[in-house]
Amino acid sequence: MMGKQRNSDAPNILHLIKKDSIGAEIGVWFANTSQEFVKKGVKELHLVDPYSIEPFKENSEMSYNAWLNKYNKLLKIKGKNYMDIEEKLVKYYDNVYETVVKKFKNNNSVKIFRTTSHSWFDRVQDNYFDWIYIDGDHSYEGCYQDLMKARAKVKKGGLILGDDFKWPNSKWSKPGVTKAVKQFVEENDYTKSFFRHGMTQFEIRIYKC
Repeated sequence: MMGKQRNSDAPNILHLIKKDSIGAEIGVWFANTSQEFVKKGVKELHLVDPYSIEPFKENSEMSYNAWLNKYNKLLKIKGKNYMDIEEKLVKYYDNVYETVVKKFKNNNSVKIFRTTSHSWFDRVQDNYFDWIYIDGDHSYEGCYQDLMKARAKVKKGGLILGDDFKWPNSKWSKPGVTKAVKQFVEENDYTKSFFRHGMTQFEIRIYKC
């Protein structure tokens, strides 16, 4: 979940999205970045987001109560207790999901998956995607797993792209993402094919043996 609907730094990665490419976006939210991907003329776009509070109940990025407090303030949800806030957040997620479905209801190139990235990765074939954009689980463990699984799904010479790398000057920094990306790049010898764009966007070109 984002505190705002639009990712203002994502446009810095759009020049890498090629016409007729097959891509996926992990972590969709209101799908404003997704719409920009579609405008690039992609052949197929998978949108993956659980739209659920469940993944945040056990997540190393922050405690569940801290997460509830954060988004209760950001979304200005009026709740008397955590159970009340939870109920309103569930309805909020449902509404966001329905908004995204409506955005692409007439676009056959877009496939929407309301599920976790881990479940989705298990469904799709290896070496299928030209690119995968990762902006989902911001914990170290979650992001690292997304990177590792994305590596198998991207074609040779394809791209793993993402957001929230070394987010500067923000109280909502994403140290888990930065740690995961750095480790992934170093372990897989992608140092020479790793690039930064804008303030928070990253690019990793996947060269396989």
